[in-house]
Amino acid sequence: MRIRPRFKLWFVDENDEYVFGHGTMRLLAEIDRLGSISAATRALGMSYRYALERITIVEARLGRPLVARTRGGESGGGAKLTALGHEILEDYKGMEDSLQQLTKWSTELSDD
Repeated sequence: MRIRPRFKLWFVDENDEYVFGHGTMRLLAEIDRLGSISAATRALGMSYRYALERITIVEARLGRPLVARTRGGESGGGAKLTALGHEILEDYKGMEDSLQQLTKWSTELSDD
């Protein structure tokens, strides 16, 4: 039997309450890539309403915006990450990459 470690990463606030995890980070990454919440939700197969709810909850818990939104109209609207949104996304990706490397390293050790 082979066993391997598995990790799930999420961020919590000072009260140890859940703030966000992998799903929210995927959403932020797609918003950053596509420049639109609706395009991001289509790419992820996620409802627009759910995405807005997640963003609103996280922003409320952090007390700062992650996504700057522009309403539609002639310009077409759109969304982009704030500086905090970029920072959190990069921090999360870095931690997730480190955990994946640890998992890979641990799996290689168990194969010996």
